[in-house]
Amino acid sequence: MDIQRTGTLDSTSKVQRNTTRREATAPTLNEQDFSHTDALRGALDNLPSSRPEKVRYGKELATNVEYPPTKTIRQLSNLLAVKMQDPMSL
Repeated sequence: MDIQRTGTLDSTSKVQRNTTRREATAPTLNEQDFSHTDALRGALDNLPSSRPEKVRYGKELATNVEYPPTKTIRQLSNLLAVKMQDPMSL
């Protein structure tokens, strides 16, 4: 494939600035549409503050002396040791 270049390309002459100010095009505070705000607030108010099944599961894990498994602890300690020896690895 043969590419022919016609003329010179002056990159600075091709750039056009957008001079339209955003503040001029944005709606004013009085024109904002907040019609969905009440519905969203109601949905948030109806959410439970916690999920009892997850709290129960977390408490079970906290009392389990076998959690986390020894294999997981060893893998994490190996990763930390490697990271401490060479901070740029991983």
